[in-house]
Amino acid sequence: MAKPKTIKWEKDGYLGILSIDNPPGNYFINPEFVSIPQLKEWLSDDIKAMIITGTGRHFSAGADMKALINQSVDLSVLKQNMIKGNQLLDFIAGLEIPVLASISGVCFGGGMEVALACDIRICTSRSMFAFPEINHDLIPGLGGVKRLQKICGHKTAMEIMFSGDILNAGKALELKIADQVLPSKDCLDYGKQFLHGLVKDRPMKLIQMLMRSFRNAESIEASEAMIKDVEMFCELAHDYSVKKMKGK
Repeated sequence: MAKPKTIKWEKDGYLGILSIDNPPGNYFINPEFVSIPQLKEWLSDDIKAMIITGTGRHFSAGADMKALINQSVDLSVLKQNMIKGNQLLDFIAGLEIPVLASISGVCFGGGMEVALACDIRICTSRSMFAFPEINHDLIPGLGGVKRLQKICGHKTAMEIMFSGDILNAGKALELKIADQVLPSKDCLDYGKQFLHGLVKDRPMKLIQMLMRSFRNAESIEASEAMIKDVEMFCELAHDYSVKKMKGK
C-alpha cells in the first residue's frame, strides 16, 4: 500500500506516531489525510497506543484552501471526500487503544477537528486553537461542532464557532479543549512517556476492553454499557483464573 505523501508513520515500542507532514502549516490536501485501510495496516503491528502530531512548528492549520476550492468545483467529489474524512475521524475516535494529540503551534479548523477526535490533547504554552471556518463563509465539516459541544457545552461552542477567534493554550485548558499545557516547545516526548506509562505492561486484550468500556460509556445507554462491562469483566476474570491455575 502506497504511503501518503503528507503523512509520516513511525513505531516507538508499542506506540504508533502519526505525523501530519505538510510543512510549514501542515495543511490537509484532502479531508481523508490517511486512508482507513492504511491506518489499520499500521495499527496491526502490536500498537497499544497512538500519538497524532504535526511535523515542525505546527500541529495543523486545517484545510488547504486552494485544494478545497479546486475540489468544490465538483460537489459530488467534495461530498465524497468530506464523507471519507468524517469516516476517518470516527474511526480514530472509536479505536480501542488510547489516542493522544501532541499539539504545538497552530491547531485550526480541520486540524482542531482531528485533535478533538483524540482521547487526550496536550499542548505547549504557545499553542493556539481556532475554528476559523466562519471567516471563509464555511462551517466545520468533520464533526467539530458535535465534538466541541460535547466538551465545552452548547453556549461556549457557539461562541467559538461564530467568532472564529483564536484561543490561547490557557483558555483551551480552561475550556477542556486541552487536557494539559506544557511549558516546553515540544510536548511529543512527554506524550510518549505518558502513553508508555499507561500501556507498556498491559496486555493488548485488557487495553482494548478498557477502551471499549470508555467508548460504550459515551455512545450507548448506561444500562447497556453496564451489561457489556459485566460481560468483559467476567471474560477477563476467567482468563486471569486460567492463567493463575496454570501457574503463570
